[in-house]
Amino acid sequence: MSFPSFESVVKSIAVAVLLAVAGYFLFPKLGLDETAARKLFTLTLTAGALLGGILTHLQFDGSASGTAAADSGDKKTIFVGNLAFKASPDELNALFDKYGTVHSVRIMKDRATRRPRGFAFVEMESRGADKAIKALDGIEFLGRNLRINEGADRKERNNEAA
Repeated sequence: MSFPSFESVVKSIAVAVLLAVAGYFLFPKLGLDETAARKLFTLTLTAGALLGGILTHLQFDGSASGTAAADSGDKKTIFVGNLAFKASPDELNALFDKYGTVHSVRIMKDRATRRPRGFAFVEMESRGADKAIKALDGIEFLGRNLRINEGADRKERNNEAA
């Protein structure tokens, strides 16, 4: 079970309050007595919270899929091997951005020398990651044939002295 983000909760509350305030000012115009106005105010506040919750999960990006979110929120990490030492994060971002939303690019460096180690990790949305892996594995990039596959989960390190 996942909980909504703080931003999502704030948006829901804002929509609920706006609808409730609008209703509060409209109730006297409708000629309702105080008891009916309170019930309608509570109903409007509840409807606003529900509507706000629904609206914050939709994206209106104009895509062909309608109002559903284009990014499901699932991310994948891609391992990029045999990477040229002169490659920059911006160049990798541009290479992968053609296939979907890139969230981060990390070129791994040696701890002692701070020189690139020849591999990187690119984190991007799941559907785009699958497309990028298929399209980019084995292509030449900055003079080297890239090895691209889905990154494995990081394993726990044992920091005890042997």
